[in-house]
Amino acid sequence: MTTIHRTLDAQLTGKRGTIWSVAKNAIVSLFVRYRNRRQVLSLNEFNDHQLADIGLTRDDVRFALRGGAFNDHSMDLMRASLRRRSRMTAL
Repeated sequence: MTTIHRTLDAQLTGKRGTIWSVAKNAIVSLFVRYRNRRQVLSLNEFNDHQLADIGLTRDDVRFALRGGAFNDHSMDLMRASLRRRSRMTAL
């Protein structure tokens, strides 16, 4: 029996509350993704100069807003900003 099977067996048979903790984590994750998406949506109100100040472009924001209402691409924005910042410091 592998470790994965043992873990699954323990979750299914022995531990009370495991299903609730998994459900709670899923709900919390859903709310965090929704909140992050709303914050990315607020970046649409920034002008190009303000976006450049934080290391982003309008295309970065559009790219981050692709997908459904609960997709969280805020990490894509952070990576884009860090890439631009590292290029600027290298010059």
